[in-house]
Amino acid sequence: MSPAPPLPDLPEISLAGFLQSGLGLGETGRLIVHSLESVGITVHTHAWGKSDIASVPFATSTAPAPAPAPTDSRPPISLFSLNGEHLASFMGSDGKNLFADRYVISIWFWELPELTKESRAGFHFVDEVWAATPFIHDALIKHSGDLPVRTFNHPVRTPSGDAATARARFPFDNRFVFLFTFDYQSCAKRKNPAALCEAFAQAFPHPLPTGPLCVVKSINASLHHVADTLLRRKWAHRPDIVFYDEFLSPADRDLLTWRADACVSLHRSEGLGLTLMEAMAIGKPCIATAYSGNLAFMRPEHTWLIPYSLVKVGPGSLHYPAEQVWADPDIPAAAAALREVFTQSPEVLARAAAGAHHIQQHHSPEVCGHQLAALLAQAATRQPRPHKTTRTARADAYDGLARLRESAKQPDPPTSWLRLPSALKNLARISQHRARAERQVMSDILAAMQQQEERHRVRQESLQRRLDRLSQELSQTLALLPALPPAPLDPKPHLP
Repeated sequence: MSPAPPLPDLPEISLAGFLQSGLGLGETGRLIVHSLESVGITVHTHAWGKSDIASVPFATSTAPAPAPAPTDSRPPISLFSLNGEHLASFMGSDGKNLFADRYVISIWFWELPELTKESRAGFHFVDEVWAATPFIHDALIKHSGDLPVRTFNHPVRTPSGDAATARARFPFDNRFVFLFTFDYQSCAKRKNPAALCEAFAQAFPHPLPTGPLCVVKSINASLHHVADTLLRRKWAHRPDIVFYDEFLSPADRDLLTWRADACVSLHRSEGLGLTLMEAMAIGKPCIATAYSGNLAFMRPEHTWLIPYSLVKVGPGSLHYPAEQVWADPDIPAAAAALREVFTQSPEVLARAAAGAHHIQQHHSPEVCGHQLAALLAQAATRQPRPHKTTRTARADAYDGLARLRESAKQPDPPTSWLRLPSALKNLARISQHRARAERQVMSDILAAMQQQEERHRVRQESLQRRLDRLSQELSQTLALLPALPPAPLDPKPHLP
């Protein structure tokens, strides 16, 4: 392995985001902090909002950042692990000090080929955007104008534990386990667990007491009860398709990944696919749709990529616009991949080992830390965009006018008349500054009103999409009612 490049000289680096949340953006922020710190770069962290049931302990910086060295004229750099639609709210709450006179970089995630209008508004607040995959980069670059858009290798944390501990914690009758994990809040239609169940049933049409298991591990099913119930009802006759909806501790989540004999994601689209990266890091065979962000780290030579056709997103897809497109994976091809991986042949094991090597070579925290440091060094050579200093310029103009008013109240000696032409020029210049500042203030007020109007529109569209989804689920439920057994569902099972 070639020696690591020397660390660049960097200005102060701060990183803000959902650092104490179980959201994927929160995990990305934590991994980037860890990667930079692993190569010796100090990062001042700021956790913002989004405290949820899957909260993650993460100690953020409490001491103020040190003042820059007198000889360092470069502005500090603010990194945000926040999407474009989050930036206005963050700036309006406790994030103002991380925008002013700083070079701002935001790390965005998205799962479709086109950005939404509310996400595109985020370009106004940043100087640069980073994308973890070429798929996201291609969506961003369409609307970024002259704003730099950089692609970086996303770091991955190797799951802790080992196979023996995992089998003791999750025995599953010592059977071969195909594992898929997802969050219902991330859109079940996009995550597509139904496709995995179909492919598994085609691959193994007759359940056997010692045959493979398909384990569908979810969270937040209670928030999407109809979709979860319909999925469970459809496959209730298959005891080898096991559904669990339960929050796990980080240690148990890692052990569940270790327990899997293979990991599968027949998604319609992914921004990244971090759970696949984690499984690959410990040598698990991984099967996934050959579309979207996961292609940044999955190759045909070390994973099983499933062909697809593009289809419309359609209604009932949470915040994903119905008119956009995503993938519909080929179920027979997925079934063939499941059967191949189940053989655990030497070729299958060698292919999975090649995947682990690829992740270690390109996505370890140390490798990514040096790449991120190089990107930060490039950013340190640039200045913040001019529009971000207009607030300071307006404040300076108002201060100058106030000082002139105060001096006009003082009695001047006769010789001050000699300075009258210069004073009048200064007054004219200050008046021009004031006029420009007032025009800018009015422009800002108009922009704020337009932004508020846009927020109301987006909220209305979100509610309409939710209504469409609920109507669709209700129709599905009503269509299923004649086939429902009279007995209620058993209580949800818990992980062993």
